[in-house]
Amino acid sequence: MNLPSPQIFMLPAGINVKKINDILKDENITLAGNTCEPEEGTILDNFDAAVYNSGALLIQAESGLIRLCWSGDLTVQAAPESEWRFARDLPQGPVRDLLLNLSALRAFMPAGQVTIIRDTLSVLDDEQKTCCRVESITLSRGKKVWSWLMTRPMRGYSDSHALICGVLEKMEKAGLPADVLKLRISDYTSKPDIHLSENAPARTTLCTIVQSFLQVTRRNEPGLIDDIDTEFLHQWRVSLRKVRSVLTLFKGVVATETLDQLKQDFRDIMQDTNMMRDRDVYLLSRDDYFALVPPHAHPGLELLFELLQQDRDEAFGKVTAMLTSKAYKKQIKSIQKLFENPQDLPKGPKADAPSKVFAADLVLKRYKKVCKLAGTITEKTPDETIHELRIQCKKLRYLIESAQPLFDDKQVKSLLKTLKGLQDHLGSFNDQSVQQATLAQCLDRYPGTGPNAKALAESIGALTAMLYRKQLEERRMIIENLSQLYNPETQGAFKALFDLKRIAANPNPETGEQDKNQVDSYGDKNL
Repeated sequence: MNLPSPQIFMLPAGINVKKINDILKDENITLAGNTCEPEEGTILDNFDAAVYNSGALLIQAESGLIRLCWSGDLTVQAAPESEWRFARDLPQGPVRDLLLNLSALRAFMPAGQVTIIRDTLSVLDDEQKTCCRVESITLSRGKKVWSWLMTRPMRGYSDSHALICGVLEKMEKAGLPADVLKLRISDYTSKPDIHLSENAPARTTLCTIVQSFLQVTRRNEPGLIDDIDTEFLHQWRVSLRKVRSVLTLFKGVVATETLDQLKQDFRDIMQDTNMMRDRDVYLLSRDDYFALVPPHAHPGLELLFELLQQDRDEAFGKVTAMLTSKAYKKQIKSIQKLFENPQDLPKGPKADAPSKVFAADLVLKRYKKVCKLAGTITEKTPDETIHELRIQCKKLRYLIESAQPLFDDKQVKSLLKTLKGLQDHLGSFNDQSVQQATLAQCLDRYPGTGPNAKALAESIGALTAMLYRKQLEERRMIIENLSQLYNPETQGAFKALFDLKRIAANPNPETGEQDKNQVDSYGDKNL
């Protein structure tokens, strides 16, 4: 006989053994618990609520670090001996591995204090033999209680397992731990749901998109000022880049004078953060860089990273001064207010164009531009052209993501996934280029004499050589993956989703042959 599968239950009112046994009194089985000492614990999560959104809780207690998945299993490792903020700071163990895969760059912060009782209850038959076990964790905050239970069936006792499951199922009520225990789980997302209407004027759609991204910007400011983790700056910058790109790409929607002023405003705001982000990227890759060069170059690398950390500290001071200044607060609030009411945004000649038709036309034109540029790239193409392709691909992605609510979500996600592989290589290629330039700057800044000068120069030389090799490899991968952009399948997918005129003219093609001919007419390199 097959062993029944373990079952999971959540009891918002906690475990009432007496009540369960009253229900089981005619079934010749009883549930027996143990006298367990409660302990204090802390619920941890990050600003993205990565743990909670994955369907789990992360609990730190003296007895261990616990990841409790309310629809899955329980994972435990020894409690860390010292304070920690990032998954990489934890000692080796299964919880650390899960957290690294889930959220390697974000800091974990308290979301609430709880009292924990862990127990393994036993289901006993009339001869006091154990016929099933029930693993439980009960969390409480004041009078609020939430329990998680997982049955551990035993071979030969499937009836007893079914009985206890039947009782627990009747007692179970809908209620996730954050709601029941009133935990402070962040509701932040870097990709907010944006609700758009396909027939709304383009100016209205633009305002909705910009407002959503600016809210992401503002949500990241406190964590950036407090320097909680590097992702606050990264997501602050990405949200503003999206705003700037969408404003530029929505050509003709905003009056030219207003658009020029906005582009300058965003340029001014973001340029103060460039150095800090560049140094963050370097410092986050510290272990990788040490692994790239031989051990004899490590002392020089230590000096290099001291310089980079000094740069970063200085840049952080400038960024916080900017973000806390009256000028910035006034400027960002003024920009937000401009997009609150579409009627207040000075209009361009295409301000009233229907949103879906307008966005579809923009995506197709941008895609054709990207394909045309990609079609010119060979092994001899200058690096600058590859950097330009990266920028154009990023603009295409921002545009598609912004317009996503107007189109079939599944098809859009499929297209974005298709583009992602190439974009990853383009991004890595750019990183290697920027980092080599940074190394050259560090070498120029450091005195050419003294006991450390030679060690620094040798380490920078060794690291530059390795980065150049990696850049060449990324360049090779880019050329190999270019066809992802303009192969017939991708072209067909873009046309099927965004070529609204073709769709209207031929909404139900009888065969795929006509579509293939239309794709071929796109031309890989003659768009």
